[in-house]
Amino acid sequence: MKTDQIENTLDTGMFIAGFLVGLIGGGIAALFKVPQSGQQTRQQISATGDNIINKIESVVPSDPIAEGLAEGKAAARRRQSELGLG
Repeated sequence: MKTDQIENTLDTGMFIAGFLVGLIGGGIAALFKVPQSGQQTRQQISATGDNIINKIESVVPSDPIAEGLAEGKAAARRRQSELGLG
């Protein structure tokens, strides 16, 4: 029973080590294969991130309570100015 646990631990450790080595190796290979400069790559990543954020913001519904409060405050301000109190 104890031998099975040791083998399982070794298998898990080898898997994690292999994954990390592959991840690092893939990252290095990707850096050498990039067809553009670092600044262009950073700009492209930034633009892609901005697009993703805009898409998420358009999909996620806004807070109806906050919108209602803002509308109420705006109406109160308009009414105050109409009455000459503001």
